[in-house]
Amino acid sequence: MEKDWKLDIVFSNSVAIFRGHVGPNKVHSHWASQLTIALDGELEFEAGDSGRRRAKAVFLSSKVRHQLFAGFVCSIYFDPLTQAPLKRLGEGSAAGWVALTAEKLPQPLQNLSAATDLRALLESDLLAVTGPDSVSDERFPRITEEIARQLRDGQDLDREALARMVNLSPSRFSHWFVEQSGIPLRSYKKWLKLRMAMDALLDGATPMDAAMQAGFSDLAHMSRAFSESFGLTYMDALHAWQQAQQH
Repeated sequence: MEKDWKLDIVFSNSVAIFRGHVGPNKVHSHWASQLTIALDGELEFEAGDSGRRRAKAVFLSSKVRHQLFAGFVCSIYFDPLTQAPLKRLGEGSAAGWVALTAEKLPQPLQNLSAATDLRALLESDLLAVTGPDSVSDERFPRITEEIARQLRDGQDLDREALARMVNLSPSRFSHWFVEQSGIPLRSYKKWLKLRMAMDALLDGATPMDAAMQAGFSDLAHMSRAFSESFGLTYMDALHAWQQAQQH
């Protein structure tokens, strides 16, 4: 394992791509699905109760606890409410994760390297995303847009107001949100706040200002949420991004 994370990072509203040497990280889980591919040999990882494994790639479904130990890798993260062709790599796994050989990866990903244009990959059809995965109610996109708006405006989420938008009681609304999205409202709120905080940090905000802009109660709250979700601190991620920009 490298002493520090050394990463190239590109991201859109729905997908993030990290490329670099694995640095220190803890066992963690997050609501995003993750595909990690070794760019040099194999990666070493642990997923669920598997113990340490080695493979060319691993697909990790939402909320699967995991840890990366070593490797020069490319990791692709998918927003929990979107669907993309690559997320099908994880279908049919009762454990929530799948180790993959190179032959099981789409051709463009079999040839990933340190020289691959990550921005072009992000904008390719391979990573094209559509709306929420299992949505059956046309009202749901309007709710997610309202949640994002409230958070951008610095408002606390008003569950009662959201429930009124779809003519449901607050308690029924909470169940409906899970039925539509697969995740609780509270968890989706945390995911959006972390994205907002990272956007602010990458735009040059101080960590304290980023925490406040994203609606965290303080810097320590943001730091805990980031570590629990990604296994590394926000300062590790920011330092890695700054190093990537310098090079």
